[in-house]
Amino acid sequence: MPAPGTEQIADYVRRQGLIPANSTPGVIQTNQGFDSSLYEVTIPGEPEMLVVKYYAPDHADAARREAEGLRVGGAVGLAPTLVTFDEVGGTVGGPLVLYRLPLGAPIGERPLTDDQTNGWLFLLLTLHHLDPAKVQQQSTMSPGIEQWWERIQPLWNEVRAAYTEPMYAPLITALEKLRQLVDVHVHANRDLWLNVPRRTCHGDPVPINVFGSTGHLVLVDWSGFGLGDVAMEIGRAAALAALNEEITSDQYIRMITNYLAGTRDLKDPTLEQRLQAYASVFPYSFTLFMLSFLARLQKDGPETTLVADPAEYRGRGLMAVARSLTWIQDALGVEVAAPPDVLAPFGLTTIARG
Repeated sequence: MPAPGTEQIADYVRRQGLIPANSTPGVIQTNQGFDSSLYEVTIPGEPEMLVVKYYAPDHADAARREAEGLRVGGAVGLAPTLVTFDEVGGTVGGPLVLYRLPLGAPIGERPLTDDQTNGWLFLLLTLHHLDPAKVQQQSTMSPGIEQWWERIQPLWNEVRAAYTEPMYAPLITALEKLRQLVDVHVHANRDLWLNVPRRTCHGDPVPINVFGSTGHLVLVDWSGFGLGDVAMEIGRAAALAALNEEITSDQYIRMITNYLAGTRDLKDPTLEQRLQAYASVFPYSFTLFMLSFLARLQKDGPETTLVADPAEYRGRGLMAVARSLTWIQDALGVEVAAPPDVLAPFGLTTIARG
């Protein structure tokens, strides 16, 4: 089913009595994914924006997770104010989640200041300390490192299928060697995830989902909300920010150090070990994801992949892959391949050699 048009959204908002009958709202569709579409509704004279998120009918579970996340997070100032959750969606044909967002902007996709990094960390520490007994949903994150490893195997198959030309052989060979090493690492550490306490997790608390306004930060996009492993949540979020150069290596180290200090009271004896074990190998999945996406971008074009500037995205993506390959090898203490060599077929010549 196609996503509703802006007029449908405006009509729905009017029918729900969420805007004055005599006002003309401005409705803009700001994002369209495979499972949901996002609309921003502005009302003249109103200080807050009304956000309407439509979910495809077969993704109602994600809508329920988002609604619960907004309720739980909103109650303690971690999330925007939930206006309503319409599981049926009436005339638009799918579940709707509506919330009010203060004027502001995401802090991600640019270097974060120390204040922003500390504010982001405060959100995560507060969230991870909430009472898990009040949460009904399970997070979409993998429950453990072994399940994470199983989930990314299809990505490996996609990358192998996308890069079959001889010039990519060194890259595929290097990725296969790393895959074997990661496999050993995963199986050596999987018992760390036995009987792990499940705590309140956002699901994807990366900087682009951190919204800043007047010194106050909130998390948006709660569709992965639920109980999960906090070590995997902080490990993934911080690693992604570092790989995308949103935080520096020094900020990354301070963030992880301060997070561990701030979670000592949770009495989770293997939290630090799990975080280190996962953070060591997570960049492998990032590498596969980026290579797979870059292949689709080349094949399908920007219209299908929703990338505004393909050339700029490709350059940034390849630099991130280079950083990721370096990270994995450093973390595992191996030297499999130099990123400048295996990424040379992509035409990227600005990667610094170690």
